[in-house]
Amino acid sequence: MPKIIGENIDRLCNIEYRPAVGSQRGDIMRYYNAAREVQKDPLSYLCAKALMDRVKEGDTVLFVTGARFPHLLPYGETDGPLGVAALAKAVERGLGAKTVVTVEESNDVPTRGCLMGVGCNVRDLDEWKITDGACYLDWYPLGSEKGPEHAKYLVETFKPKAIVFCEKHGPNEVGYCHSVHGARIPPEEFANTWHLLDEAKKHGILTIGTGDGGNEIGNGIIYEYAREISPYGKKCQCGCGGGTATVCKTDIFFAAAISNWGLYGVSAMLAYMLGDVDVMHTVDDERRMLEACAMGGSVDGMSMRPICRVDGVSMAGGQAFVTLLREIVSDGLGKCTRKE
Repeated sequence: MPKIIGENIDRLCNIEYRPAVGSQRGDIMRYYNAAREVQKDPLSYLCAKALMDRVKEGDTVLFVTGARFPHLLPYGETDGPLGVAALAKAVERGLGAKTVVTVEESNDVPTRGCLMGVGCNVRDLDEWKITDGACYLDWYPLGSEKGPEHAKYLVETFKPKAIVFCEKHGPNEVGYCHSVHGARIPPEEFANTWHLLDEAKKHGILTIGTGDGGNEIGNGIIYEYAREISPYGKKCQCGCGGGTATVCKTDIFFAAAISNWGLYGVSAMLAYMLGDVDVMHTVDDERRMLEACAMGGSVDGMSMRPICRVDGVSMAGGQAFVTLLREIVSDGLGKCTRKE
């Protein structure tokens, strides 16, 4: 039964209803099918089961997000922080975990707003250490020089059992990160968080990634596929010769129509496997998160404006998506959805 629920959650997470102008129409299912070919089982199921196997009460889960791009995305975008906040709530409520979220300093306000909007207790470090179920918001430094050092600090300080990446750029085969449209992102202008993968491998930490364009950390699992699927997968616009497809692999990768939705799907799968639909977030949570994120400066990835849309999908569309996820979970548990 869990895998059947996972199939339905995965299908919903890969419905393509982003605007036709400026997006990769018809490619969403190609990414997803590639990820399934490599990983076999439903992706939401694989992620949720791995978290349940690895994370016990009192353990820490580290989240990484923030799609920073100079001038265009100085405060990130609305895809990423919402997914992280939703799953942070789920692992705290469902597994009894503590959470740490690392972002660039410029992404603090929108990310903090998302976390508080979904009901996470964001605390400073001293309070985090003594508060059950607390969330700590860390600032990952910009640039390549400090990236490895901070990755080591996070792993040694917080000893996470799992690290989850959502909509976070990863480098191509020659070491450069790009936007999905093929523009190089200057390495000194954003957090080089992929060094966490090296630390995770050293310490045997579970890693999960979610993405929607072939250039996000985790997509390395389907690297050759992404080179073919993405418009600039093989040849970017900066001339480095490496294309936009990242080589960064995570243990499990969830390809979704919108990166947030991948982690929403994992949250829903956890809710089903734990027998409680309220482990995942609600329609009201979705509204609070998106409003806080946009008011904090994060932009919709299609319009490049701080409005209540994610990759062009309206708040109403996002809330409908959450409603359907909750229905899948509730119906699978043989229960009616509780009143929001």
